Order: sequence, then C-alpha cells, then structure tokens
Amino acid sequence: MKNAVLKIICVLVCVLFLFCGCDSYRAFMSIESGSAKSWSQKHDMLDGRKSHVLRLGANETDMIIDVVTEEGEVDISVKDSMGNEIFEADNAETGTYSFSASGKVKITIEAEEHRGSVLVKKADS
Repeated sequence: MKNAVLKIICVLVCVLFLFCGCDSYRAFMSIESGSAKSWSQKHDMLDGRKSHVLRLGANETDMIIDVVTEEGEVDISVKDSMGNEIFEADNAETGTYSFSASGKVKITIEAEEHRGSVLVKKADS
C-alpha cells in the first residue's frame, strides 16, 4: 500500500515539473528585481529562459516594457493565466513596448547571449 501511494506521488511530481515550464538559463553579472506589479532584469550576459508572474488586479492596466539590447537577442512574451498571448516581441531591439492586461500575467524572456536589460512596469509609474 505504501509503495502504491509513493509511486502515485512520484508520478504527480514528475507531471508537475513537466507542465510548470521551469526556467533554464545562465547569466553573468545579473541583477534582478521583482514585485507583484513590476520586474526588472539587467545583465552582462543572459542565455536561456527567465520568467516572472505579475498580479495586476481586476482592472485593465496599461503596462510598458523598456528594453535595452547592447548585444545578442532577446524575445519577450506576455501571457494571461489561461495561456493566451497578450504581447510578443521577437528579437526585441532597444525601445519601449506597451500592452494592457488584468489579472495574473506571465512575462517570459528568451535570450541568446543578450547583454542589456528588460524592465516591465505600470505605464504611469
């Protein structure tokens, strides 16, 4: 009986890890700061995937993404809690991008030897 319960728990944990979309990255000289409403990531080199969940509340909120790309490439995506794409920028260049969202959103950056920064915050702050 104990073996059966242990096997079920192990299978559930494995399934959880498969569907969680865990981050996998390597970074050099990296500084990250995040809260429920903002996220910033500055790095001399980032390679791989990093993500952060924002909790924006029930009302639609105007957000901005400030990107600095000195070298390399960075793709940025924003998805709602249902997995629907709200915003996407492939090979984002230095600049400011905007989107509107409410509720829980997941910001994901996919970097290839990127040097620079990504800042996500409310448009009015």
